[in-house]
Amino acid sequence: MENTALLLKEELKDLDFKQPETIKNKDLNQLIQQMADHIGSTDSELRDKLIYTSFYYLIKQDYLNERQLTHLLETCLDENHLFLSIGSTNDDSVFTRAFSSLIVALILGKDSSERFLSDALVLHAIESSLLYLNKEKDTRGFVEGKGWAHSIAHGADLLDEAIKHPLFEMDLADDCLKTIIGCILKEAAYTDREDERLIYAVEALLDKGMDESVLEKWITSLPDHLSEMQNPNGFSLSIFRKKTNSSNFLKALYFRLMFKNEGVSTRKRIVEILEMWHQN
Repeated sequence: MENTALLLKEELKDLDFKQPETIKNKDLNQLIQQMADHIGSTDSELRDKLIYTSFYYLIKQDYLNERQLTHLLETCLDENHLFLSIGSTNDDSVFTRAFSSLIVALILGKDSSERFLSDALVLHAIESSLLYLNKEKDTRGFVEGKGWAHSIAHGADLLDEAIKHPLFEMDLADDCLKTIIGCILKEAAYTDREDERLIYAVEALLDKGMDESVLEKWITSLPDHLSEMQNPNGFSLSIFRKKTNSSNFLKALYFRLMFKNEGVSTRKRIVEILEMWHQN
């Protein structure tokens, strides 16, 4: 396996996307399969700089045909990729899950404008975006010696693309908002802008036509969720971190809405919640 990874690394280093013919002459079926097999490598150069970047250009610049893209999407959604050892924490499987989610996001984004995937597969991918974020428990951002896992941020990017897809139905909006709150309230102290990435999905819902009253009601529910989790015997470290995540998320959402000149009522409600927390 190590020799295969080294050979793949050298092959990807030799790819020159400024010379399309050199890419087209390769056995892309074999190459993308090898890339998918090593998508969770703990070698950050191979995983992040070479495999993900190569997938990005192969997908965005139309090197892969519809059959290849469909197969790649099905692969990345399976139990050995997006859902590999889902629920585990502090092991290396998170890299496979997190980077598979990015490839699913790339393909969904492409299909949004070109529509080559079957409706059934797209709907499966949309459902999987929610399921993945709900089940992911390894919330590490940067892992020393192995690079970025960033599972929540990558999963948020996938949810954002899922919402933007033409086949996304707004009756899933409530599930999306519940999923986002679930991410904010995971056992984690986010330090790598996960809150801002989750806001992209909220923006996508608003752009799809979600009423501001729904957003305001959802924001108002956040303190209630925290209260339900709070230990009656005292203020735990877990609650402190969840409240910190919630506060950072609300602040980032406030300014994002302000920059877009939207959500006046929601912004007012955010200020009230933050002031309440400050007083307490």
